[in-house]
Amino acid sequence: MKVFLVKQESNCDGEILFNVTPCKDMETAKKVMEDEVKTLLTESVHYNGIDIDNVDENGDFTVERDEERFFIIDNCDDYYEEITIEEKEIV
Repeated sequence: MKVFLVKQESNCDGEILFNVTPCKDMETAKKVMEDEVKTLLTESVHYNGIDIDNVDENGDFTVERDEERFFIIDNCDDYYEEITIEEKEIV
């Protein structure tokens, strides 16, 4: 049996936090990841209002994104978020 883990690592001013959400399939995991990204960009004090589609890599933030990973880092401060989807086999 497979499970899909949405793993989130947050660096909040030097404090590292982890969260893992198990999902039944890849579709659910992608939705969970997208919901987390949306929450970060709308409710987070640090990332609120950032237009990730127009971030200049030489600017204050760097963003990397694909279907199974989201990463944003503040190039001027000690903050980042990384959300990944990992497939695991349960025995």
